[in-house]
Order: sequence, then C-alpha cells, then structure tokens
Amino acid sequence: MTALRTQPEELSLRKRPSGLAVRMRVPASLDWFRGHFPGRPILPGVVQLDWAVAYARHHLGIDPAIERIAGLKFLRVVRPGAELELDLQWSPQERELRFQYTENEQACSSGRFFLAR
Repeated sequence: MTALRTQPEELSLRKRPSGLAVRMRVPASLDWFRGHFPGRPILPGVVQLDWAVAYARHHLGIDPAIERIAGLKFLRVVRPGAELELDLQWSPQERELRFQYTENEQACSSGRFFLAR
C-alpha cells in the first residue's frame, strides 16, 4: 500500500511570541487534488483548516479542541504548485487562533478558531 501524500512542503517557519508564519509549497502530487476537480484541481478548504490546526498544535502547543469557527472566508483558490504563507496569531486570553493564507501577498483564506476552555 502506498502512503498518502497529504502535507505541504515546508519552506520556512518563523515563531513569534504571538504565533508563527510558515512558508509552504503545495505539491501537485498531494492526494487532496485527486478528484477535486478533474482538469482544474484546487486545494479543499477543509485541508487548509486542518493544516492551520496542525501547525498550531505542533509548534504553538495549543490544544485545538475547537468550539467554533468564525469569519471563515475563502477568497482565492489554491492550485497545485502554489507557494503560500500561513500566518497564525494566538490570543490565549480569548482562546482565539486566527489564521490567514496568502499567495504573493494576496489573501486566499482566513478565519478564527475559538478553542474550548
């Protein structure tokens, strides 16, 4: 059985006191592109959410028990081969994790996760 390719290629990661910034490449070989959509593949929005939560869990030590998501916007499709910047901002007082993906400084998606206490 062949292992699924589901993760971006991390190009760089910068931690900040309130979050982190990750540059990543979205390989055309990711399994998420199969069937989504034939001839015009795009990265599913739910995958972008999953990646944001995974980076918060792994690099910020946040327990991502999500209570709700707010302000979710998908503004631009992400195609195979895209180079993205993921910006995560963590506010422990509000238990709020903000995320934004950009490509060439243009917003692709953004939103806020509110985490359970």
